[in-house]
Amino acid sequence: MLDLNITLLFQLANFLIALIVLNELLIRPIRQIIRQRRELMDGMRGEAEKFEDEAVQRLEKYEAALVEARRDAARQCDAGRAAGAAEQQQLVSEAQKKAQEILAQTRRELEAEARDTLAALRGQVSALSARTAEKVLQG
Repeated sequence: MLDLNITLLFQLANFLIALIVLNELLIRPIRQIIRQRRELMDGMRGEAEKFEDEAVQRLEKYEAALVEARRDAARQCDAGRAAGAAEQQQLVSEAQKKAQEILAQTRRELEAEARDTLAALRGQVSALSARTAEKVLQG
């Protein structure tokens, strides 16, 4: 059986002293280091989540800005097309007006030439009639 003598008490005392010394020298510092590392990891995890959230927000803002830029570009393209069409219409209208003015001017000039030619021909007809009448009478 088990002898309960003073040696057991010394061994028990040695064990308790060793336990207290190990606790003070090893176990508490290791627990403190583990706790500090856990807190550091939790802090880093929080920062990582924060950075990930910021990245998601920046990506969403970038995509929204990209969509808006595309819409703006489409609006500007449409506005440019409309302005080009309006300018084209204006140029065509001006060209038609100039063509009509040139046509009207040419008609006036032709009518004036026709009147001048007709007047000259009438003058020549009367002179020719007089000559013809003279020749008929002389003849």
